[in-house]
Amino acid sequence: MLHLHDRATTEHALTLDLDPTLRRLLTERIAALDEDLIDQTEFLVVQPGDTEEDIVRHVGFSPLVEPIDGIRYGLPGFHPFWDWLVEHDGWFEMIVTFGSTFAYVLLVQNSRNSTSEVVSICREYCTLEQ
Repeated sequence: MLHLHDRATTEHALTLDLDPTLRRLLTERIAALDEDLIDQTEFLVVQPGDTEEDIVRHVGFSPLVEPIDGIRYGLPGFHPFWDWLVEHDGWFEMIVTFGSTFAYVLLVQNSRNSTSEVVSICREYCTLEQ
């Protein structure tokens, strides 16, 4: 799991040997942020083997549990709560905003053999990038 939570970790991530699609997504998203938003946006890269508990440990919430009602994915009454979910050539991009400026961007690898609930929810609710 790769957690980019400040300028230093964001800059360092772009020096790593990353999947080309992931590198492109990170580069584009980081470049689109102005000086104020770069400090108020965190990126979390979720790859095969990363767990829901890992996600919660890093960002404080689970994409599988609606934060207001507490209803879990797969149970009656669950509804998507994120602001954006799209698939990009093997990677899902989920954006969850808090307030008017703070956002988490979860980049979830769509591994073909994955049985992860996080990948399953992304597959079910995503739209394809046009």
